[in-house]
Amino acid sequence: MPVFHKRLILFLLGLSFFTIIPLSAQDTTKTLKKPRNNDILNRIDFGGYLGAQFGNVTYIEVSPIASYRVTEKFHAGLGLTYQYYKVNYTGAPDYSTSSYGGSIFMRYFIWRDLFVHAEYAPLYVTFYDYYFDNSGSYISRDQGSAWVNDILIGGGYRQMIGAKASINLMVLWNVNESFYSPYSNPIIRIGFGVGL
Repeated sequence: MPVFHKRLILFLLGLSFFTIIPLSAQDTTKTLKKPRNNDILNRIDFGGYLGAQFGNVTYIEVSPIASYRVTEKFHAGLGLTYQYYKVNYTGAPDYSTSSYGGSIFMRYFIWRDLFVHAEYAPLYVTFYDYYFDNSGSYISRDQGSAWVNDILIGGGYRQMIGAKASINLMVLWNVNESFYSPYSNPIIRIGFGVGL
């Protein structure tokens, strides 16, 4: 075999040897990609509040919410609200009305599961009043509808019932309470939350 061919074979063997070593080293040191802890979906919680009262005044509320954990202590979110009222007093005319709207809220955990809460809750409300007609009978009258802008502040406690589920108890105060506001002070809420 000519010397040129021997050198070419040795060169190719040497080149393949130095090419295989880095490739096999890459395969053995390859690490699995870790899941990111800051994915948006991992920071979203869903939940809400349900309320009901029955009797002379029937009241039903459904308020789903979604919040985003900006940090472990600071959460911000949005909610929707639907409220149904029906009034049935003896001697007075029955009436029913619905209110609907939304909310924007912020929650800050001050110590473990204790938090402070602030919320802006505009609701579209229909107003009624009563008056006596000439025969002395009660008459209800629709006074129209308008947006009522309530501001709720207070605090609460979150009780975890699993890795990502909780029950929340809040006591809030409506600092913008008016005659037409559907929220009267103090406001007590019991709700739930589930993280993704």
